[in-house]
Amino acid sequence: MRSLGLHAEVLPHPEIEVSGAHTSEIHDPGRWFDPGNIMLTTGLRLQGEQDLEAAAAGLAAALRRARVSALCFGLGIYFEAVPVELIEACQRADVNLLTVARDVPFSHVEKYVNALGPAAEDYGMKRAMWLTNDLLDSIASDQPIASLIQRVAANCRGAAMLYEDTGKLVESSGDGPVHLVLQAITNHGVHYEKISIGRWQVMYRTIVMRGRGYHLAIASRNEQVLGEVGDILLDTTQKMLGAIKGLQHLDASRRRHENSQLLTSLQDGIEVSRELRYWELLQPFGFEAYQPVRSVAAVVLHEGSLGPRRVETLLSSAQRAGVPLLFAENGRSNDIRAGFNALIPDTKQAVGWLAEQRENLAIGLGEASGSLSRIPELLRGAELAAKVALRDTEHEPGTEGLLLRADDLDPATWMLARVDSPLDRQRLVRFIAPLREEPELEETLIAYLALDQDISRAAAALFVHQNTVRYRIKKAAELLGGSMAEVRLVASLYLSYERQITETRNRQRTDKYK
Repeated sequence: MRSLGLHAEVLPHPEIEVSGAHTSEIHDPGRWFDPGNIMLTTGLRLQGEQDLEAAAAGLAAALRRARVSALCFGLGIYFEAVPVELIEACQRADVNLLTVARDVPFSHVEKYVNALGPAAEDYGMKRAMWLTNDLLDSIASDQPIASLIQRVAANCRGAAMLYEDTGKLVESSGDGPVHLVLQAITNHGVHYEKISIGRWQVMYRTIVMRGRGYHLAIASRNEQVLGEVGDILLDTTQKMLGAIKGLQHLDASRRRHENSQLLTSLQDGIEVSRELRYWELLQPFGFEAYQPVRSVAAVVLHEGSLGPRRVETLLSSAQRAGVPLLFAENGRSNDIRAGFNALIPDTKQAVGWLAEQRENLAIGLGEASGSLSRIPELLRGAELAAKVALRDTEHEPGTEGLLLRADDLDPATWMLARVDSPLDRQRLVRFIAPLREEPELEETLIAYLALDQDISRAAAALFVHQNTVRYRIKKAAELLGGSMAEVRLVASLYLSYERQITETRNRQRTDKYK
């Protein structure tokens, strides 16, 4: 029939019996066909094949074993002409090969052939089953969502698009009007709609997967095709996307658990003899063996929480930046502040990525080392740096966050950050107790130490005479039983007033640039 748009390329069996016609783009089609069926394809399985000759031979052999009546190849979608390799393969396998004109929808051929068959009333059900089986094959792909959208486009003889509800294009296939479809969806703003864009007929649905909104659209220049397969394609694709997202989430959860477990093991400490084994375990996460790494300790500012969305953002941004990362969230119990620990390579790229994540975080970065057995020690350094960063930002309204390297902490700051016991803190408080009764002496002493023991600068900052500063400093030293000429006394005062000294110095610098 001329209206079917068929042309014989290879026809060794012109009188063969035909029992039905179905479209399929799956990679192992033979097992789904009944003897006598016609298979229609756009050649999607052959597109991009490195060894096209072997792929064509495999397809022809599978159709021969399944006793398929003919292979009908649609032109104008992925191929302008039937590949020579496929023609030769069908000749060798003794399989009928026909072409379908570019302006003839597969549904036209299917409807004609199946209406003549003995079970025409079951055609709709069979079509749904075939479409589902075809789309299911995409799950085995390395990029299942891209493969699924490609198959949807092939089955509607047009284009398919998946957008995030923000308007970002996730995947598309075919030459459909991608931007116009999104604009139309945005303007209509309904759950389900069928619209026209020029010569294109479009059907779409707004769906939600794992708490995120998406728009799924299919487009074809043939309205009959959408009328016959549109609902089935959208229903099946929506379910398939949900299944793929679920599998991806399960795989991500598994990898995240393995990631966290590995980091915990390293932080608990490993023997030097086991380092090679642990470097092997780190390689799937992108780390290079014996490349120096840094421990990371981060704390959320202002008693906030990290939150699942922030965790997801951290992990996804590291992946996009190509930064290897071991990550473990902490602070889910009442006695531990919210934050996370991590391990990153000591590279400019990784440290730069970490600095970009500092919003509302006090981040400590440990020293670099290529020895995994030193991770517990490196983590303690990162925690001390985070403690100092938290102290420096916690009481500053509007602070966006801070990243401090353990390498950059001076010895006094490092030692003070290690002061954890009440006994240690009480020792420092007792030392300066006599000055607590003399506020003027204490204020003058702090300003004097903060301004590098410069009498004139201290006097200017306090709006008093220089002799007043000298008198107060001398009297303060006498109350403590010493002299400001003694290094030991100055060191003890710095340790006792380190926080106030730092705040005064920062305040003076701020006033200077106003």
